[in-house]
Amino acid sequence: MLDDLLHWRTLTAAINQLPAQPSFLLDRVFSAGGPRASDIIDIDLIAGSDKLVPFVTDVEGGVVVERTTREMRSFKAPRLRVKKHLSARELLLERPAGGDIYLAGGGDINRARQAAVRLELQDLRNRLQLTTEWMCAQALTGALTVSQDNIAFQIDYRFPATHKVTLSGDARWGEASADIPGNLQDWADRIFSVTKKPANMLLLGSTAARKFESDAKVKDDLDRRNYNAGSLAPEVGNNYLGVYRGLEVWRYPFEYTTGSGAKTKLIGDNVAIMLTLQAEFSMEYGLILDLKAGAQVVGRFFAKSWTTEDPSTQWLLAESRPLPVVREIGSVVYAQVC
Repeated sequence: MLDDLLHWRTLTAAINQLPAQPSFLLDRVFSAGGPRASDIIDIDLIAGSDKLVPFVTDVEGGVVVERTTREMRSFKAPRLRVKKHLSARELLLERPAGGDIYLAGGGDINRARQAAVRLELQDLRNRLQLTTEWMCAQALTGALTVSQDNIAFQIDYRFPATHKVTLSGDARWGEASADIPGNLQDWADRIFSVTKKPANMLLLGSTAARKFESDAKVKDDLDRRNYNAGSLAPEVGNNYLGVYRGLEVWRYPFEYTTGSGAKTKLIGDNVAIMLTLQAEFSMEYGLILDLKAGAQVVGRFFAKSWTTEDPSTQWLLAESRPLPVVREIGSVVYAQVC
C-alpha cells in the first residue's frame, strides 16, 4: 500500500538503508559515534603531558603532578532539514525516466509514484550525506565554520598553531627546495609529541598528490602494493596511492557544487592532511526536532511525507543532526603545501 510506504517510520527506515554516494571521511576517519538522545553534544578535548616526573628521596612521599588536561565543551548539533514538493501532475501523469508511457491503470500509476518517491528520497539522502562529508573535511582544517543569512556558527577544534602549516617560496612541494620526506617526518613528530600515537594516514588534494607522486625523494619509498581495497574497492578507485613510511596515502578529489553553481573541492587541491587513526574521531548525531519522531533516537536520518489539498501536492522531508568530533588535540596536521 502506498500509505504504508509513506509512513514516517517506513521512510526513516528506508532513508537510513538506502545506498549512498562515496563518503570517504565518514567511512574511514569519522566512523565511530552514533545517534544521541539530545541535541547537545559534549566534546571532551583531551591532551596529555610530556613533563618528566621528579625524583624523590627514600623518606619523601610522592609528588603531586597535574592531571590529564581535559576540556569539556558542549555544542548544539547542527541541523540539516530539507524538503521537496511533488505536484499531482508530476506523480500521476509524468512517466519516470526510462519508464513506459502510462495509458491506463491505477496500479501502474501507483508504482510510478512509489518509484518517484524513492528517487527523490535517495537524492535527499545523498545531499545530506555530502553535506556531512563536507563537515568532516572542515573539521580536519581545525574549525567548522558556517556563515549563512539565517545562521552563523563556528566549532573550533583547538588545533595547536604548529599543526596548521603553510609552506612558502621554494619550500612548497614541486619547487626547487621542496623536502617532502622532511615535511612529513616533522609533522608526524608533532602528532606523536602531543598524542603519543603514530601518524598513519595522509590525505592529499589533487595537485598536492601529483607533486607528491612525482617527487624524486618519494618515489623510491612509496609502496603501492600492500593494500587490499576489499569492500572499499568501488569507492577508492585510483585514489589509493600507496604506503609511504607507515602512512596510508590517499588522493582526495571529491567535490561539491556551491549555491552559485561553482564546483569546489571538499579538500583543497593544494592541501595535505596528516592524522593518526589511533586517535578518536567520531560522528555524533543529535536528536531530531520533529513531533513525528517524538523523543526517539531514529538514527542518522529521519524522513516523512505528507500531502496538501490545494494545490494537490505531496511533500517529502528529511532531517539529520550531524556533528564531527575530533577528541584528541594534536591528532591532525593541516598543511597548505603548494
